[in-house]
Amino acid sequence: MEFIDFCLGSSAFPQHPEVVDAINSVQLSIEANVPVELSAEDSEIGPDAARLGYARQRFLIQRSVEGSIKDVLIFFGDLDEVEQVAPNVVSSDSSANESISKFLLALCGLDGIKLRVAPTKPDSATHQLSFRDTAPLWFLTNTRLDNKNLVFEHAPHKANKLRQVVDILFDVFDEGRAILAGQVAELQEQLRGERKGIDALRRFIREQGILGPVELDSLMDQARTRRTQAVLRLADIDDVAREQTVFAAEARRAYQEKEARAREVSGKARERETLLRRLTPLRAQYADDLKKLTLLKEAKRLFDPLAVTVCPACASELGEISIVNGRCTLCRSSVPHLAHEALTSVKVDAGQDGNTDTSIADEFDVSKELNSTKRRLNELNDYIAAVSAEAKDARSESSVLDGESIELRVRFDNLTKEAVTPLLAERDAAVRAVADADLSIDQVANQQRMLGSVEKHEREVESLAARLNEARRRAADAEAARRERSEMLSKLSGRFRDILESFGYPKLTEAEINGLLIPHVRGIRYDRVGSSGATTLISLAWELAIFELAYEEGRRHPGFLLIDSPQKNLAPEGLFEAAEGDEGSQEVAEAIVRRIYRHLTEWLATSGSGAQIIIVDNVPPPSVTASIVVKYSGSIAEPPYGLIDDASAP
Repeated sequence: MEFIDFCLGSSAFPQHPEVVDAINSVQLSIEANVPVELSAEDSEIGPDAARLGYARQRFLIQRSVEGSIKDVLIFFGDLDEVEQVAPNVVSSDSSANESISKFLLALCGLDGIKLRVAPTKPDSATHQLSFRDTAPLWFLTNTRLDNKNLVFEHAPHKANKLRQVVDILFDVFDEGRAILAGQVAELQEQLRGERKGIDALRRFIREQGILGPVELDSLMDQARTRRTQAVLRLADIDDVAREQTVFAAEARRAYQEKEARAREVSGKARERETLLRRLTPLRAQYADDLKKLTLLKEAKRLFDPLAVTVCPACASELGEISIVNGRCTLCRSSVPHLAHEALTSVKVDAGQDGNTDTSIADEFDVSKELNSTKRRLNELNDYIAAVSAEAKDARSESSVLDGESIELRVRFDNLTKEAVTPLLAERDAAVRAVADADLSIDQVANQQRMLGSVEKHEREVESLAARLNEARRRAADAEAARRERSEMLSKLSGRFRDILESFGYPKLTEAEINGLLIPHVRGIRYDRVGSSGATTLISLAWELAIFELAYEEGRRHPGFLLIDSPQKNLAPEGLFEAAEGDEGSQEVAEAIVRRIYRHLTEWLATSGSGAQIIIVDNVPPPSVTASIVVKYSGSIAEPPYGLIDDASAP
């Protein structure tokens, strides 16, 4: 129901997590009696009047729930089939020139009406009637059932609006005639503007030389036929070409094989050349290492790394220098870096006491490392030479294969030239014919869309003219039979009393709706009865009284009613202050619920035929099982789980 209300102009939509996560936009299909112009004959009322008729028209309202998007799309059609006509784009803001509010008010015949800000002041400012102002008459929310603010008593501004809307609905508005006259004038102005727009569109179409719909349909059929024939001709030419070139199959196969082999060899050549580019820097690095080792060897031969043979302190000759426990025996310095065999070529012996004695037995052998580097460099040179030879052979073979491939292609072309050449012109002509047919189809489709737009505007003009005629009729009827407000209140009070009686309201006396539209029962205002269950019944009866009476009298009510949780507070503990432990209270509550649904069912089958009442209820009585559209289980194991099909949150 909140989604329905949102599509009808409300500013809020359900904020449940499964809705926020899964829903991008909402669509609502509605059906309305749209006034149409049945003939162009003038009447005594005026030149714009015509014989009035109505047609059932379905519309699809689509509204986004994302961000601050205010645009509302109105399509022609319903959820199952949307007419291929561009939708009307209106705003959700009721103050906009084109809004969803004005669209819905026009369907109800309430467009162009203004309400007074202060109804009791003759010089009061006015504001445009919004479809949201009518919402309390077609949406009885769960909170309004028992919040003791049914008629917005605690919000005087909204209460004034509601009273004026009810007065307008039953044609007892104090300034009804002036409002109807203003509505007629506004519709006349809109009609003149729309007709000027239609004339401009027709003039543009004539200047563009666009034909009528019958001629365009014929041109479209012809273009599609030409395209089908051209496509078939193109397929036939291709089949003939393949048949006439069967003899060249061997040449085609040889060319394809040679082409594949050429690609394979070319890929191998590229791979070998890439490997060469990667190996060249490695060879340069080995050559550089070789130079460094040669320089190190020459340096060791020319310079003695240790020329000290006598102790500078005692002048004694130095003996063998060694490393003991990680310290030099000459300078007693810690030399952990000499423990690395790759650098020092030391011998490590373990003594009996477990201490490690590292001695410099051999110097670093540069010649051995130099020979190893030379060997690796020679191996790398040999591998690079082999790869270079493979790359050269592959590149040479690739060039040869490319040449042979070209020769085979030329041979294949020469073999098929005589067979294919006569068909080339025909194939080109067939391709051009397909393209020309596609272009013609697009052009005709564009012209059809333009005509469709004109027809759409013409339907809107016809509907506007019919609405103008309807407004004039209402103005004439209002002038001829002005209704007193007291009569309306008397009828509403009588219907209110009858509905409560059908509900089985106990001790029902002095039930009425006063001049402020506030309901009273037993001479007490509804918000002072002291029972939440009684408040629910009174709220239901008040809402239904206005809806039923307006519908039966053909008033401008939208014709539908949403009721949320009609059994609220009707449990035994909330019903007419039932005593705790009263065994009959449960039966009383169930009986009242059955009577509520029986009243609704009987009224919809008789006086309310054609009206629509949508109810959300947790436990409807068995008598209305056939009227249940959908029942949500609330259990993932029993679909449907909820409104959002794939929601699984508890």
